[in-house]
Amino acid sequence: MMNLLFEILDEQIKVYRLLLEVVRREKEILVSARLDELNENNRSKESLLMKAKDLEMRRLHEATKVAQSLGFPQDKEPRLLEMAHLVDPATAERLRSIHSVLDLLLKRVQSYNSQNENLVQSALENITGAMKALRDTLKEGPTYQRRGEKDSQMGASGQLVSREA
Repeated sequence: MMNLLFEILDEQIKVYRLLLEVVRREKEILVSARLDELNENNRSKESLLMKAKDLEMRRLHEATKVAQSLGFPQDKEPRLLEMAHLVDPATAERLRSIHSVLDLLLKRVQSYNSQNENLVQSALENITGAMKALRDTLKEGPTYQRRGEKDSQMGASGQLVSREA
């Protein structure tokens, strides 16, 4: 039973390492604005997230079975560090080690994901600002007043006299 749990945990570590590589690559892609690569990277990220979710459900199921066999309370979700107190020293050390690796990987993935989100938000703000500036520049307004005189306030927004060239 414990062997299957270790297999699932080892697979989770592999998936989270791959996910870390993907979010690092995502940051590079965002900084260099290679949008075609971003779509491919997002597909990889989505696939890994789905696999991680599936592994987490399998891990929880298997950890519950192991925890129950160790006399762990059934109303609590089994945690690796808590289970480590109920097993032999070698198994306990392996559980603590796996927990440390998974914890570190998750923190790094979350950190990169947060940085990537900030990059995307900044890019969206820049695009929105540029669109607003362009809209203001092309916004039609009266060039001449009713008296036939040129409007003295014109020029602030770069108004067009005619759209035809």
